[in-house]
Amino acid sequence: MRDLVVGRKRLVIERNNFGSLEKWELLRDRASDAQILSILTGPMEKNGWYNMNFPETDALLLFFTSTEYFLPPFLKSMKNMKFLMISNCGNNKATMKGLSVLSSLTQLKSVWLEGLISPLGGKQSIEVLESIEKLSLSLCIGFNGGKQSIEVLENIEKLSLSLYIGFKNIPTFTRLQDLILDRNNNLEELPLGICNIPSILSLSITNCHQLQNLPYDFGNMSNLRMLRLSTLPCLKQIPASIGKLEQLEYLDISLCEGLKELPKEIGQLKKLRELDVRECSHLITLPWNVCELSSPKLVTCDETIGKQWLQAKNTSIADLRVEIVEAQFSLDWLDD
Repeated sequence: MRDLVVGRKRLVIERNNFGSLEKWELLRDRASDAQILSILTGPMEKNGWYNMNFPETDALLLFFTSTEYFLPPFLKSMKNMKFLMISNCGNNKATMKGLSVLSSLTQLKSVWLEGLISPLGGKQSIEVLESIEKLSLSLCIGFNGGKQSIEVLENIEKLSLSLYIGFKNIPTFTRLQDLILDRNNNLEELPLGICNIPSILSLSITNCHQLQNLPYDFGNMSNLRMLRLSTLPCLKQIPASIGKLEQLEYLDISLCEGLKELPKEIGQLKKLRELDVRECSHLITLPWNVCELSSPKLVTCDETIGKQWLQAKNTSIADLRVEIVEAQFSLDWLDD
């Protein structure tokens, strides 16, 4: 039985009041061949983890239900790990401890964090992020002492500007290509430093219902190819600097009810191939220079604005396909 568990390439182990400790015991002080490892627990302290060894693991998924969670010390043995997911499945956000083990993950490329409070605090956790290419933060911004906390994103800002207080020679996000911010409901402003990450190719900000403004320097992300700004009902405007995103191919601003107009600079997006503006009910007119767009192939929108896109198609964008869709009203976000 022990050899069967140790030799599995995909392994799920569980430790809580309802799960068996059998696999947990079998892996104690034994190297595992698992390439994909999922661990489900309740609250965990440092001394609650067994000494387990996973030298072959490429992907680790940690699921837990607790307000405090100590990262497993055996992360130090996972030298080949490229993907790390830490997901709090409880109703309340959680704080992480034992962040120093992250400094051992030199091959880490992708990080997914969910339901955590300020998960990127501390020198060790910041340094390991130098090599990551994809970062996803979901439900990761909470309240600290009544003040809305955006420490997660402030760390990104301080990294990109090398201004993290208390440390010198802080590494920058030179490899980050994909940043996802989802359901961070206390986020009202996007830190300016995100606009100074030169390597970013894809930025997705979704279901952040308090986000009102984007930095004026939004257009500094000169290599950005995909931009999703979806379900941001309080977003008031798109900065004019979006016209500087010369490499942008895909733009999604669907379900942004607060938008009343698009900046005329959108006509400068010469490589834009797909645009989604569905369910922006207050957006009733297009800037005159959308006719200067030369490469869009698909626009998805509502009927009101669709007539103007069809006119633009007939005037100057012959290859454009206009897909008019009906509004799909949903209150599912209230459950988040």
